[in-house]
Amino acid sequence: MKTLIFFGGTGNLFVNKIFPALVTMYARGDLENVQVVAIGRRFSSQDDYQNFLLKTLTEKDPALLSEDSIREFWKCLHYLQGDIEDDSTFVKLNQHLAACCTEAIFYLSTLPNLYQNALRQIKSFFPETLLKNAKVALEKPFGDNLPSFQKLKQTLQQTFLERNIFYVDHYLGKEIVLNLIILKAENWFLERLLSREFVKEVHIGLCEREGVAERKVFYEQTGAIKDVLQNHLLQLLALIAVDAPPLCETDPRECASFLEALAYEKSKLLSKIHLPPPEHIKLGQYTSYREETGYLNSTTETLFVVPLFVATPRWRGVPFYLISGKKMAEKRSFIKVIFSSHLDYTNALYMEIQPEERIDLYLRLKRPGTTLSAMDTRLNFSYAGNFKGASSQAYQKIILDILSGDRALFPDSSFIENAWRLTDQLKTLLDEHQHPFFFYPDYTLTAESLLTERRSENAIP
Repeated sequence: MKTLIFFGGTGNLFVNKIFPALVTMYARGDLENVQVVAIGRRFSSQDDYQNFLLKTLTEKDPALLSEDSIREFWKCLHYLQGDIEDDSTFVKLNQHLAACCTEAIFYLSTLPNLYQNALRQIKSFFPETLLKNAKVALEKPFGDNLPSFQKLKQTLQQTFLERNIFYVDHYLGKEIVLNLIILKAENWFLERLLSREFVKEVHIGLCEREGVAERKVFYEQTGAIKDVLQNHLLQLLALIAVDAPPLCETDPRECASFLEALAYEKSKLLSKIHLPPPEHIKLGQYTSYREETGYLNSTTETLFVVPLFVATPRWRGVPFYLISGKKMAEKRSFIKVIFSSHLDYTNALYMEIQPEERIDLYLRLKRPGTTLSAMDTRLNFSYAGNFKGASSQAYQKIILDILSGDRALFPDSSFIENAWRLTDQLKTLLDEHQHPFFFYPDYTLTAESLLTERRSENAIP
């Protein structure tokens, strides 16, 4: 029997994201011959742990509680009280796995600073017969710079085969992000339009209304650039900018080859990205950050606007504006491709990842009536409208792919190394020039306002 082992079974990630996904998957029959082991410190009994999860589910998605499958789900969930830093935890886990486990999948849904210790314990306490085909999944951040990631990769590869290592970026499990691959590969005319010949600029944004909350220690050490540019935003940039061959979805072998080639091209593309002059980069910090975190002299950025350039014949000269910030006026993640035009009107392809998963194409069409006049028009596709909201949750896709061993939509170590190399270069550039940042009032800025300011000054100040 396959066994999913979650370290951090009482943490926010497991409770709020992974657990609801598991319940839904179980109801659909996706977890046949799979048992789940959750490891946490807070509860001493299975009953207490189940009551804790039920309370969370009641608040988050009460509809799942009406399913008969929730009662059946408990039969495949085993809670183990323990600590990653306690040897006895791994002794108990080893005893449990020895009884019925044919394939172990270790999922580190815990603090990244515990990864190294957990991996060493796994290597020490489990037999080679179990580990030779075992899998491991871990959540970003993968290190905090290139050397630390390379150290993490080395530790991983001492125990696990490269094909069994899953670096989880939940953004790649979202339907609209997956749709971006199909949009390019199955609509060849559009794939050809996405080039310097037709595109003026590209905006990729991740705007958040919340502050740093309980992540204040991590965030002060990390900042916005390392937190979201290095992973989420560079992943989206690579997907929109990469050369995508046509996809033959009727041939599984050809599909697998396509996705492997896509992963390779994405990694190679990152090595061709050039940084802008430092004066074209904008950094900010929301006004309540210092008081909220207690770091009264903090110089950590909570907002950035960074134009990047892809030095390929296809994209040379086209700026990709990466935008992110906390305590902004809106919660929104998106990609916006702005096409060149001789008119004041902007033709654009807009893909919103959240809050609504949708794709819009902005065109000029004839206005109804007898005169030959034009009007702005939005052609729209949305999951809520077209499929009555049937957009699968990211963690369902992630867990299914891990169970089946499909790594196609997970960043590989080469991509992560190139992403860290670029991010480290950016941080060094900003440090060497002692790049200043501005303070912005909480909940006031939008991605559009930041880019409008940039256009009015003809450069990012």
